[in-house]
Amino acid sequence: MEPAEIVELKSKIATGGEFYANIQQLGGPVESGLKGSNNEYAYPVVNGILLMLKDVAIPWQSTLPVSGLLDTNKQWVRDFYDQKGWLADHDGNYNDAVIYEDLRAVSADYIKKCHVRVGRYIHPQGKYLLDAASGSIQYPEYLAYSRNYEYHICADFSFQALTEAKKKLGAKGIYILCDITQLPIKKNTVDSFISLHTIYHIPKDQQAKAIRELYRVLRPGGKGVVVYDWFKHSPWMNTWLFPFRAFVFAKNRVLRTVRKLTSTKLGAGRLYFYAHTLEYFRKTLPPFQLRVWRSVSVPFLRYYIHPWLFGKQILDKVYEKEEQSPEECGRKGEYPMLVFEKEDP
Repeated sequence: MEPAEIVELKSKIATGGEFYANIQQLGGPVESGLKGSNNEYAYPVVNGILLMLKDVAIPWQSTLPVSGLLDTNKQWVRDFYDQKGWLADHDGNYNDAVIYEDLRAVSADYIKKCHVRVGRYIHPQGKYLLDAASGSIQYPEYLAYSRNYEYHICADFSFQALTEAKKKLGAKGIYILCDITQLPIKKNTVDSFISLHTIYHIPKDQQAKAIRELYRVLRPGGKGVVVYDWFKHSPWMNTWLFPFRAFVFAKNRVLRTVRKLTSTKLGAGRLYFYAHTLEYFRKTLPPFQLRVWRSVSVPFLRYYIHPWLFGKQILDKVYEKEEQSPEECGRKGEYPMLVFEKEDP
């Protein structure tokens, strides 16, 4: 945008009422902006982050309506990460990891090796690495993926996530607040993409669309990795966790009955989550290879892996099995990798 247009953009935001109040509270003034090719909407830049979500798009022509809000499930996920997930505790750990990961020393080496594993399936170097739903880039291994890239594109719909990511990447990062089911990136642009533990938080009817978007922006010859969660479609975890899941199911039934009898309201629910099957993705996605990211879940780690019960040795054997049979472990374990390589036309 030209300087005069930026002045006009700031004026539109300042006088736009409650709809744009969140832009003014994001952590800094509007620095610049972009306009869509049809000149209908403008997209501000705040703290080096390009705001390209529909609920912060600015109608450039006065007759246009505001673009609209995120759907309920997406808003739920964004609110969690803006208000809690990407805030750090007194030990420096993000709340997302405290809640959803096993941070104990006994599991650390195994988890680190699983993080490193992703790097095998993307190009070791290039111009653009797209990190779809990058979050805060909370582990050092995540930074290593783009070590030999010119730019690390962080696409996320949490402003807090992108703010944290910018602290680590600085000028190497390109920061886009957006919905990855509608990526504002040209097709055939990025050399590699990664999407780690994100797709299953997208509404179930939009998950395949999000992955197809990642494939669309991948250049011919480019590579990409999606880390997914089979959850109850994992036969190995279904077997190992059956007694614990049965207990939780019975407990929840009792609690629901008590709440009904006492008219007690339910507390805040969990993040939106839906796990499709491998067969579903085979039918709806471009061709991909199935590999393992990690075959055991966090509940498995917490229930079965302990230093006094040879936990590290067990995980060494698990990792060895994963290295020997990556496709089988990706199919039967908890967390698969869907590995893509875009063919030249």
